[in-house]
Amino acid sequence: MRSRIFVALCIVIASFQTLGCAHHDHAISSASRPLGELIQPAKDSRQLSGKTPLALPASVAIVSVPDRTNHVPNTTLRLAATNLKKQLLAYPKYVSSVSIVTEDEINNKISLEQIRAVYSADIVVTLSYQQDQRSSQSGAAGLMDAAIVGNFVVPGVQITTSSIIDGRVIHIPNNAVIFRATGTDERSVHSTSYSENGTILEESINGIVAATADFGNALTKALTKFDDYDFSQAVPVSALMAANAADGAKGKPANDYWKKVDTYKSGGGGAFGLAPLLMVACACLAVRRRR
Repeated sequence: MRSRIFVALCIVIASFQTLGCAHHDHAISSASRPLGELIQPAKDSRQLSGKTPLALPASVAIVSVPDRTNHVPNTTLRLAATNLKKQLLAYPKYVSSVSIVTEDEINNKISLEQIRAVYSADIVVTLSYQQDQRSSQSGAAGLMDAAIVGNFVVPGVQITTSSIIDGRVIHIPNNAVIFRATGTDERSVHSTSYSENGTILEESINGIVAATADFGNALTKALTKFDDYDFSQAVPVSALMAANAADGAKGKPANDYWKKVDTYKSGGGGAFGLAPLLMVACACLAVRRRR
């Protein structure tokens, strides 16, 4: 009778151990580099002798700011910028043309005046992103994976993606930020363990594109404010660069790296740890000696 109790106890604790080991939690974060690493310092607009009126419709150039290691591919940033281009061109009263600054140009650190000369643009729209992804799997779902088939058919992994686009509209002749807004996107899906990595990548792309579109919606709604824009309300580009550089120096979470954390239950790798297993083993030895 006692032996049966101890065997049952072993099975219960071993089950919890397996559940603990089967659980996993992954976190991935990435963000754009500081804008000052791509665009050369501009003269403080407050020191300019005169203000150049905002001419409409305006020619626009879009700059997508990558991270340092390109874990969010430039093709994703390009896709998001292309969709924003379509949004802006739907308003010909305010936008005459839209160009997308190439990756090669920003890799060599370009100035606002160079953008104006190369792309014939009076307006620059800069797009910086931050994205956090989390994938988690419960212990029960992990046990299904132990059957191998569960890896392919059981959608036991939940993937949550949060994306933020910080967009700024800069008037090059006056070195002034005339509009700034944030686009956001939150999404969550379930995936099998087998397709987890592919789903994470797909959700990353969709999140960046959707957050950029959200920024585009905010920008197009504000275009009417540019009819008679008051440049006394504008923020100098130099001030934006300084603030952006300070944020980078502080080492904000996920500001300059792609971080992956695999967190498992500690204390022996399971839900109860190593000590309970040792206790069970000692109890089993005691029962055996009594026999």
